[in-house]
Amino acid sequence: MIYNSTLKWDAVYDVIVVGFGGAGAGAARFAADNNAKVLLIDSAPEGQEGGNTRYAGGAFAWSDNFDDLRDYYKQTYYPFKYDPKDLDAFVNNVLQMKEYSKEYFGIDAQYTGRRPQGEYPEYRHADTMRSQSMTQGMYNGGFWKLLRKKVYERLDKIDIWFSSPAQHLIQDPETKTILGVQIKHQGQVRYVAAKNGVVLSCGGFENNQDMVQNFLGQGSLAPIGTLYNQGKGIDLAVEAGARLWHMSNYDSHGFSLNEGKPREKFAYMINWKSLFNGSIFVAGDDGTRYYREDEEDRHGYKYNHGNWIMLPNQNHPHIVMDQRQYEQLANDTSDKADQIKELISYAIKADTIPKLGEKINAPKLLQAVEDFGFVTEVTKRDLLLNRNIETMRAFGAGPYYAIPIRHNILHTHGGARRNENCEVLDMANNVIPHLYEAGELGDIFATKYIGANSIADLLISGKIAGENAAWPKRKIVDFDLISHASKAPELKSDAHASSSDYEAGPNQGIGISENGINDVPIVVRATVSDNQITNIETLQQKETPSLGGRAIPALTKEMLAKQTTDVDAVSGASVTSAAFKAAVKQAISNAKSEGEN
Repeated sequence: MIYNSTLKWDAVYDVIVVGFGGAGAGAARFAADNNAKVLLIDSAPEGQEGGNTRYAGGAFAWSDNFDDLRDYYKQTYYPFKYDPKDLDAFVNNVLQMKEYSKEYFGIDAQYTGRRPQGEYPEYRHADTMRSQSMTQGMYNGGFWKLLRKKVYERLDKIDIWFSSPAQHLIQDPETKTILGVQIKHQGQVRYVAAKNGVVLSCGGFENNQDMVQNFLGQGSLAPIGTLYNQGKGIDLAVEAGARLWHMSNYDSHGFSLNEGKPREKFAYMINWKSLFNGSIFVAGDDGTRYYREDEEDRHGYKYNHGNWIMLPNQNHPHIVMDQRQYEQLANDTSDKADQIKELISYAIKADTIPKLGEKINAPKLLQAVEDFGFVTEVTKRDLLLNRNIETMRAFGAGPYYAIPIRHNILHTHGGARRNENCEVLDMANNVIPHLYEAGELGDIFATKYIGANSIADLLISGKIAGENAAWPKRKIVDFDLISHASKAPELKSDAHASSSDYEAGPNQGIGISENGINDVPIVVRATVSDNQITNIETLQQKETPSLGGRAIPALTKEMLAKQTTDVDAVSGASVTSAAFKAAVKQAISNAKSEGEN
């Protein structure tokens, strides 16, 4: 929106960061480290912030050879264009990622051992692309908690507003300088000025069906990360006059279950080797096979005549199998056995293939089953899709089964075009003053996403954007709070740093644990009188309502009854149970210390 002299500012910060995911956490952290007072906002409620980073594995790309790595990236771009300056800057930073980990997190990153020949071993210098990790294990939330912790260590410089989506950027009509952000905070529209810069780090558009259809040309994709990436960064960038790039690029992990829900189950089932081994295949909309089921997943990209492309979106594909295969999966003993057994519980059943085809609206299913048997028993080679014949078995007796699945989407890459300084560019490729960008929104990947590179990018771009946004600008924008301030009450941060943020009365102590299933700390207050635990209050928790949310009151009741924190964990909520017990134990210890004083 265009600034005018009647607009009244509700608050003024040095930097505003839009989006509290991995890139936004980095941008806020490094802006604060450069003496900026920062407002960090997110559209998600507290406990659900983090964007796709909270669902990520946490490994980041690393290499030790600039020329080889640059050549590798160039091959993955082909035949798409790339900006040499942007690519060179990114490659240089990837080479420094191990030092980055040590300097800014105090951690010696370790080689993960995954894909030693890179995601595309067919390319030259594929072995130069290696992945490192700062945390133990993957997909456990550890990496996101690490980034979030660095923000919470700086709450003297960073205010956080949850459930506070950006509505519009506020822009000077003449200079095109971004002056601030219109934000909907606690149900009220607020106008917040940014003296030095605004960083857009609000993720992609995976959950915006209109954008998915218009930019990706796909009909229906199941998000497997955050549900809060609605493409608002695209709207904000366009509103400011930015040029867009990489809008057609996205990545996936193949398929998820199809229950028609916003986020489906079993997002990574394409990687279950024991699943596609036998009389089983994936049927497209008409019932015929359309991709090699045993092919290694490359973030959704599949081999296509010498190239790798994203699979065309089928609208209602199914996993199809016979009775023998169903029994084989029901008795599976692999490390994915529990997931496989739950997956087949969703199967649609029919006595014959034609009847199954009718049930799933797949008119050519019988033909597909016959073709599957022909290549398995006659040609001894999958002439259609080149699946390993050792993983194929002709269909036998019924009944037969079909499991509804959906193509899924991990994240998009399109957004405003940015330069090597993470400054957003306009339609003439000129910098839009005071506007920066970081993370998956407008990253440098034009095609073929390579694993561990989005983590590297968010660390790199978050730091660059945050530091540059914090840098005092030569032309000082005049934010006259006397003549142009609203009469709104003081707007406070939603974040709490430590136990000192909570009140404890006589014989009371505060306990905090950050080891719950969610990254919002569990905070409790215990009252101890005459060595008896008389009360346990949960002041803050954002655990899963159906598991941890039920476990906490049950544990509270048992602790009070038994007068100890040494109680059994609640089944299905062991992580929450352990964290809650630790918080209560700490609170009791603090209460006793207070009583002694």
